[in-house]
Amino acid sequence: MFSQAQCGKVVLNPIPLVVNGTPTLEGQWPWQIALYQTQTVDNKYICGGTLVTHRHVITAAHCVTRKQSQRLVDQNTLTVYLGKHNLRTSVEGVQVRFVGKITVHPDYNATTFSRDVAILELRDPVPYSDWIRPACLWPDNEIALKNVIGKKGSVVGWGFDDTGVATEELSLVEMPVVSQETCIRSYSEFFVRFTSDYTYCAGYRDGVYNERTGVRESTSVCNGDSGGGMVFRQNGIWYLRGLVSLSVARQNEYRCDPTHYVIFTDLAKFLPWIYANVSDF
Repeated sequence: MFSQAQCGKVVLNPIPLVVNGTPTLEGQWPWQIALYQTQTVDNKYICGGTLVTHRHVITAAHCVTRKQSQRLVDQNTLTVYLGKHNLRTSVEGVQVRFVGKITVHPDYNATTFSRDVAILELRDPVPYSDWIRPACLWPDNEIALKNVIGKKGSVVGWGFDDTGVATEELSLVEMPVVSQETCIRSYSEFFVRFTSDYTYCAGYRDGVYNERTGVRESTSVCNGDSGGGMVFRQNGIWYLRGLVSLSVARQNEYRCDPTHYVIFTDLAKFLPWIYANVSDF
């Protein structure tokens, strides 16, 4: 059974956080999972996700549906890696689970990415350890977006480089939540179409000043971070607020454009649906 006392805690003692896609330490983000899909002969990393109970992972609906469609991918092609830090290597502490059931939000829209959220039920429960622990769901008495505007959330992921190859080490980006008005004003023809009361935007328009190098660097989450969670720390406990859903694509390029805000599914608006579909709460 799920215990609220066990969630959102990091057991290992990592060094202080830094920004700009910094490498993370093993065990620093124990709820982050790597979702793989078997494609012909290869087992390929496709998305991130967040462990919320012994047997449930929350990810983006677009990670587990066919392109531009509400149709689910075959759950038997999906594998969840827990406690993973480096995509290429498997070390002690990593657990592998198959997906027993995919539940996509019934109102998910594959064209506008509205309600881009899915729950994966693992075939077998996973034991918690120093490397594997769940994040806490957002408190249901604090769902107003204004509570987090201007605050920095933490997003980890493997992402892809310019050539479409996933980066090996899990890395961290801290990004502030901005108001819907700020987001839409920044690039209205894109954000009017894809934002709603069920989303929020975060990030920097013009990068972050790196004091060490004296250069403004882009800080963003890119394609491969899809489905990964944005967490906020409150009183030493990490709470899951959003899911990486959508970013502006660079013209004619594989990568997203890090000079624009990123759209997150606002999970605080889906708590009743999550509780109804996760038996362990």
